Amino acid sequence: MTFSVEIADAEKIATSSHHVEIHIDKSNLKDLIIQLTRLSEMPLGEHLHFMSGSWGLGDLSEISQGEGNLITHHLKIIISE
Repeated sequence: MTFSVEIADAEKIATSSHHVEIHIDKSNLKDLIIQLTRLSEMPLGEHLHFMSGSWGLGDLSEISQGEGNLITHHLKIIISE
């Protein structure tokens, strides 16, 4: 399974010079598209959660795909205006 959310340049977080990378395989990408499509039909404020196994659901991988990247254990996507 490859679906990870990673912070690259983590040492630069304090200066907001870091960036986020999402690594995802085709199977998980298809699932994400389905979930995002459902979310697009929900009212404002609704959201999706994706978590690593050690934090809960096990949607996100805990294996970093980018050298030196820092894994994020929780991704929340919220419908807003």
